[in-house]
Amino acid sequence: MPIQRMVLPLLVVLVLGLAPLSYGQFAPHQPSHRILGYYNPATGAFEPLRPAEDVDAAVTATTGTLVFKLTITVKSTIPKNGVVGCSGEASVGDTSGRSYSEHGTGVGKLVSGTTYTCTVTLPYSWLLSAPASDKISLDYTANLNYGFQIAASNGADTAVEPLSARESDQGIPSISVPASGATTTEDISATL
Repeated sequence: MPIQRMVLPLLVVLVLGLAPLSYGQFAPHQPSHRILGYYNPATGAFEPLRPAEDVDAAVTATTGTLVFKLTITVKSTIPKNGVVGCSGEASVGDTSGRSYSEHGTGVGKLVSGTTYTCTVTLPYSWLLSAPASDKISLDYTANLNYGFQIAASNGADTAVEPLSARESDQGIPSISVPASGATTTEDISATL
């Protein structure tokens, strides 16, 4: 009888001790990857995040150069330390939802009398999915800038504050995206 008393508790300990191990092998299968998402309070449902389409892999870059050549007639007084300048901007919104913009500046050169020329060159490389149907919006600025010098009250330090004496901003009609690798020049006349 003493052996039976010892076997029964040993059997109970053995069964109870090994039971958790046997239940672990029947646990529900966990997927190897998780689904990312968010709770949508409007619908009360879990909304999985959809992976972004890899537009870059299927699209070849459209490259080129846009050149703004401004002829600026200055009728305003050019202040001391004044500089005639210009800037140009090009932007395109692609059908894929991407948008691109380029911006550049130039410094005017006196040609004769009160006539200056100013050039802005904008090289670009855009991943456009539909370059044949996309349009480029163009804007330019002709400006007359100068530096206003400020001296400290002790006379030890000075600073120059850039100011705009005169500025003219205008848009140019949109153009189609040029063939890749092309240089497109816009000739512009402006008056300050």
